[in-house]
Amino acid sequence: MMVLKACRGIGIPVAQAKDVARAVAASPESLEALLLHLAQPLQEVNFDFSKGLKIKKICLLRDFSTCVDAIQSETVPVVIKSQLSDPLIVAMAALHGINVAASGTDLVLMKGSAKTPSFSKRSNVDLNNWTVLCNYAALTYVPETEASRLGGAGAGLTDND
Repeated sequence: MMVLKACRGIGIPVAQAKDVARAVAASPESLEALLLHLAQPLQEVNFDFSKGLKIKKICLLRDFSTCVDAIQSETVPVVIKSQLSDPLIVAMAALHGINVAASGTDLVLMKGSAKTPSFSKRSNVDLNNWTVLCNYAALTYVPETEASRLGGAGAGLTDND
């Protein structure tokens, strides 16, 4: 859940944040790579559909679903320009049954065999990594001010849960 909140904290849409969270849950060793992706500013991506799909300046967390859609709709090849492989890319690809291959400085994604991910029951997370995730997740919190309360935030006095 903290991975999902951290992704939402930097502005990743809910569906994509859920995919990232599932991939990290299935492959906890990808957490370090996730933290690097979270730290990168969101930038405008360049999709080229003229011959398959070529992508420049990808924000992996936000744009990987486009790669998945292109592969599943038989738009091949899918090439992510100037992107080296990392554990998060491999985990997200595996979640959707996609194979990842390096081609020079690019990554090529291809339809592979769909595998059901096996989720770890528990994983030890480094305290520093947990703190970083919490800081990104905190970006989703509403500030505790009178103005935010007037805008509807908080439980108020009528909450009787």
